[in-house]
Amino acid sequence: MEPSPQNTVPPQDSRLRSRLLWCRAIVGMVLGAFAILFFMLELFDEQSGWMVLIRPLLASGLLTFAVAENALRASSFPPPWEPEHGEEAAENKRKKKPDWLIRLDTLLAQWEPHIIHLGITAICALIALSLVSKNFTTDNVFTPLDSGMIPAGAVLLVGCFALLVCERTLSFRRIKTWPQQAAIIGLIRTMLSIGLLIAAAFAVSAFSLAIALWIVQVASIIVFLLALEFLLRTLAAACTLPAPDEKPPFLTQSLIAEQYRWPLHPLLALRKKIVQHFGVDIGRIQAFRLIGQLFLPVFLGIALTGWLVSGLQEVSPAQRGVYERFGRPVAVLPPGLHIGLPWPFGRVIPVDFGTVHELQLSEKAPEASANALIPDTIEGPAPQESWRLWDNTHITDQAQVIASALGDKQSFQIVNMDIRLIWRVGLRDKDAMNSLYQTDDLPTTIQRIARQVLTQYFAHQQLDALLNEQRASMSAAMNTAIQQRLDQLHSGVELLYTRVESIHPPAGAANAYHGVQAAQIAASTQMTKERGYAASQGQEAQRNATTAINAAEASAGERMAQANVALTRYSAEHNAWKMNPEAYLNERRYQTYSKALSRTPLFILDSQVAEGHEPVLDLRQFSQPAR
Repeated sequence: MEPSPQNTVPPQDSRLRSRLLWCRAIVGMVLGAFAILFFMLELFDEQSGWMVLIRPLLASGLLTFAVAENALRASSFPPPWEPEHGEEAAENKRKKKPDWLIRLDTLLAQWEPHIIHLGITAICALIALSLVSKNFTTDNVFTPLDSGMIPAGAVLLVGCFALLVCERTLSFRRIKTWPQQAAIIGLIRTMLSIGLLIAAAFAVSAFSLAIALWIVQVASIIVFLLALEFLLRTLAAACTLPAPDEKPPFLTQSLIAEQYRWPLHPLLALRKKIVQHFGVDIGRIQAFRLIGQLFLPVFLGIALTGWLVSGLQEVSPAQRGVYERFGRPVAVLPPGLHIGLPWPFGRVIPVDFGTVHELQLSEKAPEASANALIPDTIEGPAPQESWRLWDNTHITDQAQVIASALGDKQSFQIVNMDIRLIWRVGLRDKDAMNSLYQTDDLPTTIQRIARQVLTQYFAHQQLDALLNEQRASMSAAMNTAIQQRLDQLHSGVELLYTRVESIHPPAGAANAYHGVQAAQIAASTQMTKERGYAASQGQEAQRNATTAINAAEASAGERMAQANVALTRYSAEHNAWKMNPEAYLNERRYQTYSKALSRTPLFILDSQVAEGHEPVLDLRQFSQPAR
């Protein structure tokens, strides 16, 4: 059977095919070397700075291999499958195969090379995407390169030189039978730019790791966009049934690679696509030509107008604006509309104007729970943040170490507390500027200063004193101390109130502390009872002693009085005896007579009382009464 004219391969296409085969082999070997080096570094030193540089190189090598594979399959060669003709169809009829089986064999033969083509391109694009995506993660760290920079840089420059030779060769030698030549040139320029960026990162890493990492990320972005475009084209081709009489599609075309040309013509590709698909050359239409001539001036005018309008700033009613002119704050603007210099020469930074904030001092922020979704109503259950039982763990509690005394030794205790700060930015213009420029993060600064003040305040406090102390005085003292520290730092913050929500022992020690409190109360009660009994006994003994002392004192006084009376009487009698002994003796005689005759009525007359007059006895008082 003689070959048909369709299967005849021109000599020029044969040479192109052999060169593409050699190109794919070389790219495969270089890719294999990079893959071995990458896996060795990932196995032994995953945090090495070489990983950041090798990822975009390995990803670009995979994309280059996909480009070589697509160029080889889409070149001007006979298609891998041809429909049956002549003797083959007759032989199938003699074998009496069913029509559905013949159609199935035809469909499988038609899809087999297409699936391999799509699979190779999609796998290369997916691996490249996964590799460069790791350069954008937050845990990606570009560490200094200790050694091997000169050999690696030399190898990279050799590779860039080889790509430059290929690009120049293809640019100055056009192949008419190869329609993918322009796309291949753009892809080679793209790979060359990636290699040059990595080489620049090698050189800059010796001076600044931050700039080197930025350059590597730019190269990674280019590789990422290129791989994403390859993957999207592959997915679009997978949804289309391949035609039996057409060559495999060239899936590695790129709009990004088409922009690597000079001078820049961003709309040229769109114009060619419209001509290719619709057969209309918009460059020959007068309206589109006028639009093309006016596009740049109109666009620049709109951009200039928008830039000038950026100097018009609006400050909301709940805020103030700190106006910066050439980076220097010059004024604090009230709410409203203001005109200034356009960006970046002038800008307005918003600052709170009287907004009150509440700040918790706990480490953990309250997590959203099922109870938080339930609205707080009068009839419904109380929200969890209002629970103040000691045996429950609260999210807003903060542990604090305080002083304690264990016997005669010093110790410490842990206490849980929920303290919240009510603050706002000061209403003065100076406070607005201080809050903006003196601190980077106001809530964090206030929280750390408050914790320092609380640590100093509670360092000399004990648990019993804290639980018994009035919260109003405690809040006032802490509020004053925190405000003084904030004023020293010129933070511009006005601390309105420090609210002490709760102070209690840890939840695990609450029951034990309750037992200790109960024992202390019982001991205090018993001690008070015993003190009362002892006081009553002492008062009774003191009362009895006082009574006895008073009685003794009264008896002694009485005896002393009697002695005084006797002494007085003796003194009077002695004085009377000295003055008139005879009269004294008569008086004593009469007293003796009176005492002896006390039970007998007597009437005594003294004839010697009155001189010259004798006594006269009146007997009328002794007369008997008349009968």
